Amino acid sequence: MEAKLSIETRTGSGKGAARRLRRAGRVPGVIYGGGADNVLVSMEARETRLVLQAVPVEDTVFELSLDGGRTERARVREVQTHPYRAELLHVDFMRVQPDAAGAD
Repeated sequence: MEAKLSIETRTGSGKGAARRLRRAGRVPGVIYGGGADNVLVSMEARETRLVLQAVPVEDTVFELSLDGGRTERARVREVQTHPYRAELLHVDFMRVQPDAAGAD
């Protein structure tokens, strides 16, 4: 299965930067693996929550549209949520190798 998600790269890291993003209605995240550098990203919280609820996360390859028109294909590795509120705290994406993408 495949789903699309729009994300933006971010520069700040750490607890303070993550809190500022969440206050602005965004979710911090990271894309890693595949022999490339890690990319710090953020995504709109409501859109991300709806997409993650609509698809089986462990069986889905996401097409991530980054600012600047670049796309990455990745799977969700981990989703961190608030203990008692319906709030996403952080999403980790792991890149999918081009030859492994069709092995769903």
